[in-house]
Amino acid sequence: MPQTTTSGTALLDGLIDGIHTGDNLVLSGAAGTPVGLLVERFVEAARGEVPLVVVNLLASWEGPIPAGTRVVDWSPVVTGRASSLGDAIGPDAGLDEALASLAAVDAELGSGAAFVFDPLSAVPERWGPDAALELFLATCPRLYRRRSLAVWPIHAQEHRPSFLRRLEEITQVVVQLEGDDGQLRLTVRKADGRRPEVVGRSVHAALADGDLRATDATITTRERLGVAIRDQRLARGLSQTELARRVGITPSALSQVERGVRGPSGDTLVRLWEVLEVPFGPDASSERGYRVSRRSGRERLRLQDGLHAERVAEGPQGAATWMLQLDAGASGDRPPFAVKVPETVVVLRGVLDLQVGGRTETFHEGDAVALTTTAITGWANPGPQPAELLWNLAAPS
Repeated sequence: MPQTTTSGTALLDGLIDGIHTGDNLVLSGAAGTPVGLLVERFVEAARGEVPLVVVNLLASWEGPIPAGTRVVDWSPVVTGRASSLGDAIGPDAGLDEALASLAAVDAELGSGAAFVFDPLSAVPERWGPDAALELFLATCPRLYRRRSLAVWPIHAQEHRPSFLRRLEEITQVVVQLEGDDGQLRLTVRKADGRRPEVVGRSVHAALADGDLRATDATITTRERLGVAIRDQRLARGLSQTELARRVGITPSALSQVERGVRGPSGDTLVRLWEVLEVPFGPDASSERGYRVSRRSGRERLRLQDGLHAERVAEGPQGAATWMLQLDAGASGDRPPFAVKVPETVVVLRGVLDLQVGGRTETFHEGDAVALTTTAITGWANPGPQPAELLWNLAAPS
């Protein structure tokens, strides 16, 4: 199955370690940032490679629709004029009707499509103040499960910090754009399935010859810390003056910290994390009795050819739960994990062949197998689509 492996912008690909299957990429930028350029580049890269879906909101679609492109036209609820496009809703349509039209196109195209949305700030007010979040909550997980790709441009200044924080919790990748075309900074706010060091990575760039190119400026650790402190402050709706008062420093000193001009002392940093309610110090999960594993902290590993994995949870005494993806048609002649502990496998999507006890057992979506003493000697995905498995390893005895 063909996949889009690029955002269309080399600088962005390098910043986030490339596009991954199932990514929902949020591009969050203030006025004056070239978010639209990055969206256009993604469209150009996807068109002709995978089915492309454009969700149109701001204005009526003009001109012919390119081959391989579907336009889900929601503009009638903004313009008040009916659309002649086949995948359109009426001027009086509600959000449920809009979501149904999108789901119908998604179901028809299947996995591996590319979706591009108009800015969520364009979601009509007539659908209510929470409509933009409802749209994202309904669509992002669906496209992730379908292994499709989506780009969501966000005008950050037009949304509440709580809205932006919720989006960041749900989506896979968030890139923040600041500055203007002449001097721009791109910062990775979230990057599921990448190495941990990708989050917080920044690059200065400028618009040149219709493309974004890195400049000579580098982002120091001090600047990255300043950005993190400022983001946490804004997410909690605090002004610099108020945060400085609570921490016990001057607003001028806090401003210098956030701009990366100076670094905070150890005492000030600890106090900042306390006031901003950012976890700091040893993990308290053992005291709480549970441990949370967030998607943003996971690394995507290649175990074998065609076999990829993310460790989604760690239990006591070395127990672990993994999410595995098997590429279509992939196979291997050794087990995914070289362990001698009981294993439980649940097929979440697709088909799985396991060679166990001298025979091949085939499992479909919803099937499960518990392996105690019998060893796995091979695996395969005979299906035309990727397969997803939940693989649990018991603690060593």
